[in-house]
Amino acid sequence: MHKFLLSILFILSVNFLQAQNFNGQWKGNFMDKSTSFMSWGGDLCDYVLELNTKGNKVTGFSYTYFNSTGKRYYTICRLEGFIKKNAKYVEVREVERTKTNVPNDIRNCFQIHRLKIHEDNKEDVLSGDWVPAPDQDGDCGFGNTILKRRVLKTVNKPLFNNATTRADKPKVPETKITAKPKPIPPPIVKSTTPIKPKEQPITKQDVVTEKPLLPKKEVTPKKEVQNINFEKRDNSVIQTIEVENETFKVDFYDNGDIDGDTISVFFNGKLVEARKRLSDKALSLTLVVDQNVIVNELIMYAENLGSIPPNTAVMIVTDGGKRYEVRIASDLKKSGVIRFVHKLK
Repeated sequence: MHKFLLSILFILSVNFLQAQNFNGQWKGNFMDKSTSFMSWGGDLCDYVLELNTKGNKVTGFSYTYFNSTGKRYYTICRLEGFIKKNAKYVEVREVERTKTNVPNDIRNCFQIHRLKIHEDNKEDVLSGDWVPAPDQDGDCGFGNTILKRRVLKTVNKPLFNNATTRADKPKVPETKITAKPKPIPPPIVKSTTPIKPKEQPITKQDVVTEKPLLPKKEVTPKKEVQNINFEKRDNSVIQTIEVENETFKVDFYDNGDIDGDTISVFFNGKLVEARKRLSDKALSLTLVVDQNVIVNELIMYAENLGSIPPNTAVMIVTDGGKRYEVRIASDLKKSGVIRFVHKLK
């Protein structure tokens, strides 16, 4: 009986702790319920909160999107706030506008969102109200907010897939083994070719003609093509992560609104992905630490700015049982950099 009660208490405590987790990205909308002024070009706006909590403090970004006169507008703000874990409550305030394309004739106000976390159909939900931040001129409206946690699902492809392919490969080599005796005659042909140079000195001239052909097949022109395609840009280090395993996984998703962001990824100076479009589905990479360097660098190179600049991505790093979530931003002048340091066990 005591064990049964203890197990119930443990389950309740786990659920309680999970309910206090405000970290991550929350997507939904807010509604302007004021009647005196229609802010943001309409009553309903798409809204995204990206929250990072340390203790009771909250930092992050907010993304507001709405349509007006056939155009998509956006505003990205830096935010600050606090949480009350016992009350399952979070309050965030927009304090700085980092990017926007909203015209001057539309009110662009900072907001305060006062939200509570709860579960609905096994989904984490933040809901509550919003009011304009103080010390702003004019009527900025007020209303309700409802957001759901954006779950970034990564598809883990276990090594069993590789094992099955490897299991299939032995069958192929068996057929190849029968084909291996076939290439035996070519060396006989090669043995006949050297006989000719002994008879005729013309082959010396032929050898001379063969040598200039080799530089034409060198890899150097390919490197020049890469340099043309990827122009030099400044790098901005966003975060340094300690990884315990030599092999780890990174997954890229489009951040905020999916707006056609396209990226290329470099790891330790080598191109590992070229011109990949970000979406709500993971762009997955498996990376191996270079033991010859102290710091391993991953660079996200923006191929475009999408319809809502800058080019932003959420990167999920999986290092064994540990998981890190990082927001990377790049533009046509600077590339976002994440540094990885291998921590020896």
